[in-house]
Amino acid sequence: MALPALSKIAEDFIVSDYIKPALEEKVAPNQFGTIAGSSTVMALISMVHKWLEATDGNGAAVRVFLFDYRKAFDLVDHHILANKLQQLNIPHSVINWVIDFLCNRLQRVKLSKDCLSEWSKVPSRVPQGTKLGPWLFLLMIDDLSVSSVFEMWKYVDDTTVSECIPKGQCSKAQVAVDQVIDWSKKNLFQLNGDKTKELTITFSHNSSKFPRALIDGLPIESVDKTKLLGVTINSSLTWNDHIEDLVKKAFRKLYFLVQLKRAQIPPKDLVAYYCACIRSTLDYACPLFHHALPKYLQLDLERVQKRALSRIFPRVPYCEALKLAQIEAIRDHQNHVTKKLFQSVVNDPSNKLHALLPTRCNVGYNLRRERKFAQPLFRTKRFADSFVNRCVSEEMYS
Repeated sequence: MALPALSKIAEDFIVSDYIKPALEEKVAPNQFGTIAGSSTVMALISMVHKWLEATDGNGAAVRVFLFDYRKAFDLVDHHILANKLQQLNIPHSVINWVIDFLCNRLQRVKLSKDCLSEWSKVPSRVPQGTKLGPWLFLLMIDDLSVSSVFEMWKYVDDTTVSECIPKGQCSKAQVAVDQVIDWSKKNLFQLNGDKTKELTITFSHNSSKFPRALIDGLPIESVDKTKLLGVTINSSLTWNDHIEDLVKKAFRKLYFLVQLKRAQIPPKDLVAYYCACIRSTLDYACPLFHHALPKYLQLDLERVQKRALSRIFPRVPYCEALKLAQIEAIRDHQNHVTKKLFQSVVNDPSNKLHALLPTRCNVGYNLRRERKFAQPLFRTKRFADSFVNRCVSEEMYS
């Protein structure tokens, strides 16, 4: 039992003192996974902001490609990874330890208590369930890039590429797709063409039809909506599909709340369950869409909470139930979540979303209240209601 414990201690030391600092200096700013201060929500806000900006009343279109890899963690080649480790600014002794950690691993299959296969070497793979694994995968995929005329976002192995096509111009998306294909082949990754999707975003009634992008000679499937980092994104960047999915998921979880109520669990604990397991479902990525929701979609979210509180506090009006539960209405609660995230963006210049902020105002110090930022420029309501623009317009940084 001592050897596994010592291995874990050594792994923690290697990650915290060498691998993590070296990678945080090196990792590209479009990587939103594993790095402190990054998240799926930030990646989504960055993407949607760029797409809304690119199509803001100008007739342009955006082609979005969501690439999928087969068993990405399991197919990491140790020799290629070792070569990339050599390029990090860390001692050779640490590099040798990591290579040994990877390359001398054995595995076997257990079918039953007394039925075990023979031990065999693991020729590839980044071990999951370890502290080192995600950082090594980050290093492995860090040099995946496309030409600067395209945009790329990475969340660990989830890779999204987009191209903005001005009105009347031709698409060059196949160039970006070929660059991803070439990198994948060079690094022995397997692109899953069947699960890779294309989403075209346009608000022009006379939008052009673009030639289908190909992977290995086969066209990438074009879809009207798709799941991206847990959020349903559609071609019009509206949130009807996503809110519908959220509400259905939340209502399914209400079944367990009812069972807990029948088991005579105290109301305080039922409220805690609701906040942890049901409201959290509604809250995921809410800063992304909070300001853009029409009234009827806001009411759909509120309906979930009303139903939950009616189960916890039967025959009590909703306003009174909110007081008893000591929680806010969904709209108010998500407004606070959104404001908190925006304040963190404003106050931290290293935040990945900080670059999306408009220029700061150069005003005197004698004003009792001064704007920190210039008023955002936009042509359409959909871009005006984006996370950054609406928060700046409403001065949610104070």
